Amino acid sequence: MKVTLKQLLVFKTIYQEGQISKAAKQLHMSVPAVSMALKELESVLESRLFQRTGSGLQLNGQGELLLPYANEMLTTGEKMEQVFSASASGVSGTLTIGACKTAGNYALSRLLPVFHKRFPSTQLRLVIKDSNSVERMLVEREVDLAFVDAKPSLPSIASAFWLKDRICIVCGAANPLAHKVMTTELLSQQVWYLDESATVSRVRAIQLLHSCGIVPSQNITMTTLGAIKRATATGYGVSVLPYMAIDAELARGDLVELSLDGWDFERNYWMICRADGQVSPVSCNFKAFAVDNSDNLRQLC
Repeated sequence: MKVTLKQLLVFKTIYQEGQISKAAKQLHMSVPAVSMALKELESVLESRLFQRTGSGLQLNGQGELLLPYANEMLTTGEKMEQVFSASASGVSGTLTIGACKTAGNYALSRLLPVFHKRFPSTQLRLVIKDSNSVERMLVEREVDLAFVDAKPSLPSIASAFWLKDRICIVCGAANPLAHKVMTTELLSQQVWYLDESATVSRVRAIQLLHSCGIVPSQNITMTTLGAIKRATATGYGVSVLPYMAIDAELARGDLVELSLDGWDFERNYWMICRADGQVSPVSCNFKAFAVDNSDNLRQLC
């Protein structure tokens, strides 16, 4: 008799749970079946693997020696199953995805690891640029699929609504504004951190501010949202940012969302592809995956 993956799984689960009865429940097996699998493994290895203590079963020296081998073999077996599962379902191949800054940095970066873990035979590449550049890359076939924050008007591009996010005015926790009632006059007097010139996000941010009567008297331009967030968190200046880009900073208390009467804006994100209908199987699978997981982005990874 040789060592089997089932025996190693039983061994690892007993190690994790500390008791055979708990391992049996975790594995959906009977207690006698778990005990038998352990005895068979110890028989093959001609070694006892656990010692009994007051709190349950603990690995002995031989068990500790076996554990890394068990982990490696179980991981390899799982990867093998994933590869063949992906091959059978057709989810394999190369996929290049384009995305605007917010969608790429704060949404797709969370989705791609989960997708690849599920379908490891895929080769994924994410390109992050402004929405206009991403659209051009899609038309010129530099990317297979893209996610942008403006609905395209080109007839050669097909689009579908993907995700909605709200837009927030924020300051750092140390900023005196964090404890004041906001007015358009007060906000107009602040230094604003804005995205680089000529981008869709900058134009829209300015439009939203003006629509509420906020006319920034001073601004500092930066090319990444990460830089804008860090600058705002210093407590000097304010910014207008999508919620998905700052949810972690708000939760930690690095940034504070400011409330202003009449400020209630959202931003839509669109999934786009070429309208010629030439979409690869892996693109189709990722499109469905992205839609299915759009509501759970903050729980991923």
